[in-house]
Amino acid sequence: RGVHLPLVHPARGPPLRLSPPQPVGMSPAGVSTAVRMLGQSKYFVLLGWAMLTVLGGLYARQYTANTRIDFAVPPSSKGYQAAQDFLRYFPESDVKVSALVTRVDGGIVLGDELRNLTHSLQTWCAERVGIAEGVVGYYTLAADLPEMAAQFVSDPVQPNASTSTLIVISLSLNASDSMASELAGYAHRSATLDVKLTGEPYFLQAALDGVTHDVEQVHPKVIPFAFVPFLWIVRSWRLSLITLVCILATAACSYFLMYLISTQISICNFAPSMQLSATIATSIDYSLFLLSRFREELPAQVEGQAGGGTAYAISAEQAEQALDQALHYAGHTVLVSGSTLALCFFGLLFFPISLISTLGLATGLTVVISICVNLSLLPALILSFPAFFTHTGCCSRTQSPPQPLPQPLASTSTVRRALLGASDEEADGATGAGVPLTRKDAQRLTAASVLRASEGSFWARVSGASIRYGWLVVLAFAALTAPCAYEALSIETSQTQAQMMPRDADASVAYSQIVEQFGSGSLFSFQLMIVPSDGQVESAAFFAQSRSLVRRTLELAGTEDLLNATGVMLAGATDVPFELLSEALHADEAKCAVLAQLLKRNVCAYARIGWRQLTNGDAELGRNASATYISLAPTFDPFSQQGTEVIDRLREALATARAEQPTFALESAGLTGGAVAMNDSVALVYDFFPMMVAITLSVVFALLGLAFRSLVVPVRAVLTISVSVVISFGTAWLVYGRGGLDFLGWAPLGRYGSLAWSAPVLSFPIMVGLGLDYDIFLLGRVLEYRLLGFSEKASVAAGVEHSGPLITAAGVIMAIAFGALLFSSSASLNQLAFLLTISVLVDTFLVRTVLVPSMMGILNDRNWWPRRLPPVLPPVDLLPLRHTGTLASDSTEHETAAVPPAYGTFDSTSAVAPVVTGRRLTDSRPEPPVEEHALEAGLTDGGSADELARAVSDDEPLD
Repeated sequence: RGVHLPLVHPARGPPLRLSPPQPVGMSPAGVSTAVRMLGQSKYFVLLGWAMLTVLGGLYARQYTANTRIDFAVPPSSKGYQAAQDFLRYFPESDVKVSALVTRVDGGIVLGDELRNLTHSLQTWCAERVGIAEGVVGYYTLAADLPEMAAQFVSDPVQPNASTSTLIVISLSLNASDSMASELAGYAHRSATLDVKLTGEPYFLQAALDGVTHDVEQVHPKVIPFAFVPFLWIVRSWRLSLITLVCILATAACSYFLMYLISTQISICNFAPSMQLSATIATSIDYSLFLLSRFREELPAQVEGQAGGGTAYAISAEQAEQALDQALHYAGHTVLVSGSTLALCFFGLLFFPISLISTLGLATGLTVVISICVNLSLLPALILSFPAFFTHTGCCSRTQSPPQPLPQPLASTSTVRRALLGASDEEADGATGAGVPLTRKDAQRLTAASVLRASEGSFWARVSGASIRYGWLVVLAFAALTAPCAYEALSIETSQTQAQMMPRDADASVAYSQIVEQFGSGSLFSFQLMIVPSDGQVESAAFFAQSRSLVRRTLELAGTEDLLNATGVMLAGATDVPFELLSEALHADEAKCAVLAQLLKRNVCAYARIGWRQLTNGDAELGRNASATYISLAPTFDPFSQQGTEVIDRLREALATARAEQPTFALESAGLTGGAVAMNDSVALVYDFFPMMVAITLSVVFALLGLAFRSLVVPVRAVLTISVSVVISFGTAWLVYGRGGLDFLGWAPLGRYGSLAWSAPVLSFPIMVGLGLDYDIFLLGRVLEYRLLGFSEKASVAAGVEHSGPLITAAGVIMAIAFGALLFSSSASLNQLAFLLTISVLVDTFLVRTVLVPSMMGILNDRNWWPRRLPPVLPPVDLLPLRHTGTLASDSTEHETAAVPPAYGTFDSTSAVAPVVTGRRLTDSRPEPPVEEHALEAGLTDGGSADELARAVSDDEPLD
């Protein structure tokens, strides 16, 4: 608060006037005020979160039921006009449901059982007018159209030898999910036939069942595993209860909020699973940051007895002070890193399709709620029950702590000598006798003692080696990243349903078998919309010109053998005569009977059904047809990479064919359909993806630049985050594209030949957010030490020493939380889980703890450019404190400085070496208090140093 301590070193010239250290965390005054307000309203905070949690639990299942797979065509897509035309002229188009029928014993499927099943389905449709439109199968076509009927059996050449057949049921758009379930129950009545239903209603139900399974079965099983690293760091089962409460509150509140939103807009069916993974990961991570710092800030007499068989209680005031410091430092990290992660998720809102944007909305809101829960509910629980949550014993009773005796302290001159490396006389001469020491001095002594005590530890060796061999480490990472970058550039994506749907669901199995045996045209055909300018479909000229346009388009695209075209003017390779069709549409009953007798089939019935399905007219109602579409049924999976290529070729061919027929006046002509809509949406996503990458990295750059007031920090962060991303993408392609782990025989890590289109898009912002999260946590610790006057390399080593265990534990927690999706039945979620798990593990075990220290060691004092930090102070010399009682004797293993008066107490009943506990350390070697050991400012009355210095700020005198 304006008190400056001029420091000098004999060999460095005149005294230096240093400013107080800039806080790394939030404003101390603001944090203290917030903690006091929480203490006053803690029960209202608990009650509010409890009410929201109960509401979330009540509506959680309803929220998952409201999720959908929605691919509304974006207005900027190529097929938007054709899709709008289709909705305009065919608002009541039906939904195709396919039934794959085989015999239970694997025998010939044709026979009386199949005939009876077909008749039963026809009866079921007839009883539900307006809901079920009709049934098409082998036995509905064999009598009148045997050639077409042969397309519905597995062996078109010898139908009687077929072992499977296809029955297509048309349901109207207003058919409810319960109607689809009723149809499923009706179709499974036969004891000798195996019937598997597939199609959009059953895909949605399978996806919902998969989400429910993940939420209720998979995620709860991984929570105990995620708590293992948490307990290893925090070492308190009581504090783990707080984390469990935070997980429950975050999950319930985020589900309740998204339930309210789902009543207004369509939410992606993957959202609940991703929300739960984000809840587990962020709740445990943020609790870990806060609670580990809280334990670090607890008074020394409590921590010093941990594990010693006797537990001591602390007062509510002491718990509030420890919480104040925890929120000041770790709370700032949670707020900044969590906000960054949420912004990365919210960046998905800018994508043009709801499947991506709503997923970003759901996960982003989950992270925001997790931040709020951990910064309000967690402190409120500790303030409400301080004795319970600060109890460090296992089974012993809580006792009152012993009254501290006066701490034997070094003289101010001796402490200055330790800080400046000068004699007592030089130290007094440099600063002026009687000038009190500050809390910053105490922090420097504490930090130096802790660093000395940690010499030889695992993280000290890791950071030391990383800094010592910095260029070798950087070159090793470059050598690892280069082949991964090559593989990442080779990634191919697809929209195949096999990767989107649960792999074991009947709808998914049936779909795969139908595509293999019959093609997917019965379920997902392309529609070529044709709207004549004069609004007259029923004309000889339109029939001739449109037929020519379709055949020329298929010829130019080279897809005659890949697509089966069906329209009112043609059926495959057969032309439909306009005169015959027109006569059949308008013939009376007598004329229809004559036509049926001549042509051996009910021409009038089939002509009128086809006219109603393929045009917007109705001859029986006298409604004129002003638009029509040609169904292009593919013999391949339209959602595959081949489907994407065929769609592009058809569009180019259609444009060329139209240019070749300038006299054919059309209002519009375009390609649409479910696969086309998805292809267009995905194409737009990937057109926008590079911009999203640039925006995300720019946000990272800006946030880090503002947070640390540096240009070098964000550049270095972007480079190191890119390493994690590239390694993750390259490894994923080796596994899913090239089958690198096929030898395991485990489907979630099996070869698909492509990545699900959603996996790279969804994983990238999460990877960046998590990488930035850990980077901020590490840099915050490094900056703390640097502001205390330690050298750059010493600060980096100290930052890794303090944050390394937390970062790796947090990475393991994140990997477990997102790795749970590897046990999902959806291949796209498996791939997303793999990408995130590899990224988190690489980032926390290698990049943050090895590569970043190496780069910071190479950059040295240029790490924070252009920000100017306080000059590096002389190394703390702990030797002068050996004989004052402030340090242990020479026989101790480390030269460990005792904490100055604000940080420790003296227990005269024990004679053991100093105990380092986080930032505090007590010296238990008994030594009678001497007058000269007290600070000159007046610590001579035998009072508690803790009490005297409790409210002193960083740069106020310790008087």
